[in-house]
Amino acid sequence: MSLNKIELKPQLLADLYSNTLVEGTTNYVPEPHPEKYLGKNHKKILVIVSHDSLTFLPDTELSFLITILSACKLSLADIAIINKDNMNISDLPETIRQLEANKILLFGTEPLAIGLPINFPQFQLQQFDKRTYLYSPPLTEIEIDKAFKSRLWNCLKNLFSL
Repeated sequence: MSLNKIELKPQLLADLYSNTLVEGTTNYVPEPHPEKYLGKNHKKILVIVSHDSLTFLPDTELSFLITILSACKLSLADIAIINKDNMNISDLPETIRQLEANKILLFGTEPLAIGLPINFPQFQLQQFDKRTYLYSPPLTEIEIDKAFKSRLWNCLKNLFSL
């Protein structure tokens, strides 16, 4: 796929250019994007992924994640996505505090890999430090495995009271 043929979903496009597509009466100077996370973090839900060669995650995984969020009655505006591979591991606890995350979804990222002092199995909701964590396989594995999808959905129903 060439750069000239990239297709973005309307919601993602609106989120990316929410302040730049409409010209106002005042001169608009965009705030510098922190580039630490993708999304707007309105509901203080943090999604942590692991991709060593990308800023956040591939488009196919982002699309699948958006589908999962929609099923949970959430959107990209409700969450923050960070790629742990683009951060110093010692900065992650401070980033979690700064984002005031109360729910943290770990896709393909083990709890110990983000500096947690505890380890827990996949598909188990785990309380720690006034936050709820959910560790699961990478999004690519969940998308192709019906059993993983079912287990993730059961956890998400409990996590988000659906």
